[in-house]
Amino acid sequence: MAIMADKHISSTSQSDSNDYFVKQCRSVSDREKLRQLVYDLCVGVISGQSKADLIIPSLLEVIAVNSDIINILSDVLLLFDVETQSLERDNTRDLFLQLLSATNNKAISEWVLKERLDYETTGDAKIITNKKLASTKFIKLKTRLFYKQQKFNLCREESEGYGKLIVELCQSGAFDTHYMLEVIKSLIGCFNLDPNRVLDILLECFEYRIDLHNCYIPLIKEFLPNSTTLTQILAFKFSFYQNESVTETPETLYEVVALALHHQLIELNQLYDFLSPIDSKIFDNFKTELTEAKTYAKRINAIVTSDKQSEEQMNLEEEKQKRFLSNQKLGLILALLRVGDWENAKLLIHKLPEYYAVSFDNIAKQLCDLIHFSIDKIYKQHSGLPTVIASKIKAYKCAKQPLLKQLENISDLKSIAFPMIVTIGPHLYKDTLLIAKIIRICRTLLSNPLNANNFKHEIATILDEAVLPAISLVESNCALSEELWLLLKSFPYQQRYKLYTNWKAEPSNTLMIKTRAGTLKRIKYIMKRLSKENVKLSGRQIGKLSHSNPSFLFQYILSQIQSYDNLIGPVVDSLKYLTTISYDVLSFCVIEALANPAKEQTKHEGATIAPWLLSLANFCGSVVKKYPIELPGLLQFVANQLKSEKCLDLLILKEIVQKMAGIEASEEMTNEQLGALSGGELLRAEGGYFTQVRNTKKSTSRLKDALLDNNLAMPLCILIAQQRNCILFHEHSHIKLVGKLYDQCQETLVQYGSFLANTLNIDDYIENLPSLEKLISDYSLSADITFFLVRPMIIHYITSKFDELRKGEKNVSNSRLVAQYIEASDAVTTPLVKSIVPAYSSKFWDDLSPRFFVTFWTLTMYDLQVPTQSYERELKRFRDQIQSAEENKDLAPNKKKKEKERCLSMMERLTEEDSKQQEHNKRVMARLQKEKDQWFQSKVAKMEMTTQFLQHCLFPRCKFAASDALFCAKFVHLLHCLQTPNFSTLICYDRIFGDISYTMCSCTENEANHYGRFLCSLLETVMNWHKDKEVFNKECAKYPGFVTKFCEKDPVHVDFENYRHVCHKWHYRLTKAFILCLDSGDYIQIRNSLIILTKVLPQFPVMLSFAQAIERRVDNIRNEEKEKRPDLYALATGYSGQLKARKSNFIPESEFHIKENKKQMTVQNNAQKVEINNNAIKKEKIETIVNNVEKDVSKSKNGIDSKETNEKKKEIKKENPKEAKNRKTVTNEDKLNNNVEKNNRNESRSSSVSSLSPRRTTEHRNKDDVNESDKEHKKRKSDSIKTHEENSDKKLKEEVNNNGINSVNTNTRSHEKKQSSSARKRQQQLKESPNNEVSSEVNSTPKRRKEDDASKSKREDRESRSKTTEKRSNSSRRHKQEDDK
Repeated sequence: MAIMADKHISSTSQSDSNDYFVKQCRSVSDREKLRQLVYDLCVGVISGQSKADLIIPSLLEVIAVNSDIINILSDVLLLFDVETQSLERDNTRDLFLQLLSATNNKAISEWVLKERLDYETTGDAKIITNKKLASTKFIKLKTRLFYKQQKFNLCREESEGYGKLIVELCQSGAFDTHYMLEVIKSLIGCFNLDPNRVLDILLECFEYRIDLHNCYIPLIKEFLPNSTTLTQILAFKFSFYQNESVTETPETLYEVVALALHHQLIELNQLYDFLSPIDSKIFDNFKTELTEAKTYAKRINAIVTSDKQSEEQMNLEEEKQKRFLSNQKLGLILALLRVGDWENAKLLIHKLPEYYAVSFDNIAKQLCDLIHFSIDKIYKQHSGLPTVIASKIKAYKCAKQPLLKQLENISDLKSIAFPMIVTIGPHLYKDTLLIAKIIRICRTLLSNPLNANNFKHEIATILDEAVLPAISLVESNCALSEELWLLLKSFPYQQRYKLYTNWKAEPSNTLMIKTRAGTLKRIKYIMKRLSKENVKLSGRQIGKLSHSNPSFLFQYILSQIQSYDNLIGPVVDSLKYLTTISYDVLSFCVIEALANPAKEQTKHEGATIAPWLLSLANFCGSVVKKYPIELPGLLQFVANQLKSEKCLDLLILKEIVQKMAGIEASEEMTNEQLGALSGGELLRAEGGYFTQVRNTKKSTSRLKDALLDNNLAMPLCILIAQQRNCILFHEHSHIKLVGKLYDQCQETLVQYGSFLANTLNIDDYIENLPSLEKLISDYSLSADITFFLVRPMIIHYITSKFDELRKGEKNVSNSRLVAQYIEASDAVTTPLVKSIVPAYSSKFWDDLSPRFFVTFWTLTMYDLQVPTQSYERELKRFRDQIQSAEENKDLAPNKKKKEKERCLSMMERLTEEDSKQQEHNKRVMARLQKEKDQWFQSKVAKMEMTTQFLQHCLFPRCKFAASDALFCAKFVHLLHCLQTPNFSTLICYDRIFGDISYTMCSCTENEANHYGRFLCSLLETVMNWHKDKEVFNKECAKYPGFVTKFCEKDPVHVDFENYRHVCHKWHYRLTKAFILCLDSGDYIQIRNSLIILTKVLPQFPVMLSFAQAIERRVDNIRNEEKEKRPDLYALATGYSGQLKARKSNFIPESEFHIKENKKQMTVQNNAQKVEINNNAIKKEKIETIVNNVEKDVSKSKNGIDSKETNEKKKEIKKENPKEAKNRKTVTNEDKLNNNVEKNNRNESRSSSVSSLSPRRTTEHRNKDDVNESDKEHKKRKSDSIKTHEENSDKKLKEEVNNNGINSVNTNTRSHEKKQSSSARKRQQQLKESPNNEVSSEVNSTPKRRKEDDASKSKREDRESRSKTTEKRSNSSRRHKQEDDK
């Protein structure tokens, strides 16, 4: 700051009043403000605005109040001295000197001015008389004080005094400190000894008598209380040994310094800088070692002779020992640890690189000894060992008793023992006994709930920093690994996995880097030679390596498994020598591999699942089944992935359940297996799966406990179900993969749900399962999944209620048992019926009964049929096993006896289970017989009722699982056999077989398999009725499901021959749907059609022409898709081979049903008469009338089959007469191909049996026989003729309707008129009736059909004659008019 600034001068000139200055100084206490006031006052004097003599009184007045003004004024004067010397104006310097002279000995004393100001300034101000003389005196005084040495008696002079001193200090035994101090003082005074030299001799004697530190330390402390002098002498000693020509620093000197530091005679920071080498050099050495270790890890796989490796290792050890001896800082650390001064040792260790000091063996072992000594008493109290063993633990003894106190309270562990353990870090491996002690103490602390929360964080820290890394450096100590697991299992798996993550991370310690490299080299060597033949030897080697380094070891093994799936079996077998902690680390490594974001879980642009994921899932399922691996982590990982809408990891859950519980999720089950699955629990276990369920009791219990303990049983199930529902909307992968994922969710859901139902205690199952209302409303689950989950609970409730009702009753009749079972079922299902009603709209329940809905979804195949053949097959298998055991001469007698007893026991249990299921089946049938009258209340709206039944019951469940597909087919057959009122079997079958193309297109691969099983089972029933008239008459003839006219007095049934016509129509529709999909070119349609064709092959195709049409399409697919889509080629090839194998079973169409050309002779004769008359106008008119009639019929039937009829009529109109004639000679096969090729893909589904009736087929055949009108007759039409034709059309339409073309509608309307007199109701019934009745053309008797044909031919003759006469007259009249023109 410059005092000559105009700003400051102007400001001070305005306040020249000394009173103002005094007043401000008295009111201000802040030193900075006081300094500013004094400065402003002095600026006024130096600038010439005021005089120096005038401000002295004000200063004296202020000094009297605040003495600190003197120091402030002296500082201000010193500042002005410097500033005025730098200014060029002389008057400013003179004014400053006047101010200085005025304040001398008035405001400031003279000695203060002499102390603060230089001699030149004080001389100019006349404060001193001779400034040159004063300067000379000052120099001499400073030289005498700081540079002149005192003369003492050194060793080169008189040595008697030093000799006597050494004798006194080296006398044997301990000495009295006060006495020795007096002797030293007397010797110094007597011989005029140098005190520093005396101190040096004292330290030398202390070095050689270090055990008398209790005497020497107090002596040194009293002799020289100044630590600086002692530090300088010790530093001089250390500097002497830093010369390379001198030997290493003696250990006694380190110990002397350590004791001095411990007793606070010196400070570490004062001495540290005098120690060698410097820190920068130590850090450079550390970096060099780290680089060498990484280089070693890279070149370890190179081929190097063992002699060269051992030689390099010896050289490294020798070099490291030399560095330790030349490093005074490391020597001091070792001495401090020996003394027991942990605090100073910790400070010194932390100044060096991490783990650098403890990497030397001497320091690490000494620190381990110190930890042993400190925790010795606590270990005896908290070892966790049995009392007998704990009492025999001896006290730990060090080579030298450290000065550190032993810990007696566990609270001291945090402040002393735990920091020591963290400091030693991985080098704790040098003392495995200490590791065991630490683990046991920590385990005991965590076992006590009072101490667990206080020590949990600290214990986790020492595990992370020291124990786990030290385990990696210990060679194959399985006992220590088991001790470690007993501690780690106290932590939740989340915290354990965090520890494993750090354990597996890339190390920064040179020793750990080299150890990891060596272990990886060894495991690579083992994995290259692992095979089924050397599993035992390789397993032992892997086990030894895994005891110390499980983390990155398993990471490498898993990488090999992901690349080579044939290693899964040998690797799983070789893991039997692992410890428990190794298994836990393995599960962590599996999860980490699954969650690896760097690996794609799909391949082929998202079309398929990656092979590495499949291999990993297979390995995971195998290893968790065989070994005691902790499951919560894996299960929670799957749940978290499902929450994130990722379902690919469901493969893990699928494999775990399959391997551990023996419940397979295979969709390619045989019919025998499906039959066994409909039996009891024992039959399902023995014959329901590809592999026999053996030795799964323990693993199943482990999985069940893991799910229940972690509350994952039902949440996992619900998450899978929700993921299945949303996967179609949230997954943006390839459609093929989307279908695969949907199937995977479905498979896993069925598999996992079956596991829960079979394994969980029913009480646990009910407790964890939400209610039916919550599953539907809160969790948004569909009916198929909801009832799949609720079904075991319902079965249990019914069984419990039934047992409760018959409890206490003896010798109860079968009828009584049936009544009790029905009562129990009603008691359980009634609340379900009430709860299910709000879940659907009220309109839905108009067509279906809630009771029927609940009954359908709660029943299973176990309730509907008894798999007698499956029971007999399993009994025969056990008989064969008994016989083979008896014939086996190599089998020991006792084993033979046990095997026979086992087989007999199983046979007895199977027989008992068979009889039990038969009794249950009878009770269920009685219950259904009673309920059937309540299922379908509507007598009119049968079409809507069937639609609701298919949409909400049959189709969802038949695609849910293979067993459910068979259940649906069986249930439809059961509805027919029970003669269920108001249920039309024909309508139901016709709606199913009408057009399956849309259903096929919307199926996934597994759903197509299920749907194919469903169709095959239905076709089996249909063809059984088709083959034998007696069977048909027995099972169908008089059943309400085959009624066509629903009259109360005399209902009309379908006869056998008409039923065969309907079967032909169904086969035709199926063939058309399959050909449509096969010709589409779409992957999904082709794949699904081939799958369904394969499934229905035993029952379809039957006719040779249909089979040939399908075969040609399949051959085209084989030729086209061989290179493009190999999976379709494989499916087509497989089906083609099976189809050709069944060629001998195919029959011609004439054998399948009797063709109707003989029955329609009358119609054909009439058509020939019309042709002879050559009346083209009449032919055209007949066609128009028929079109109008069928339009009205189709409208009355709510548009059913209208589109198909119109399209076929258009095709007929487009044909020319020549083509119409040729059509008569076309074979049935060509007809089929032409119709399919011309059919539109968007053709609406068939809605009633009447649309495909034999009468309709006859009508089309008649149309084909009639030729189109000639062109010249079309030109001669006139308006008058049109008017006459419209009138005749109305009459003919009325006659056709009255004479049987729509006889079903007429009969229905007459029946409805009797029921209601209201016109409005009658109109509504007329609208509904066509949808609820089967067309009479299919169901009328042959006699009635002949009468209809005869009446129709007569009408056509009359009409043709009248129209011919009229048109001739009109034609002649028109010709006359033209001639006149």
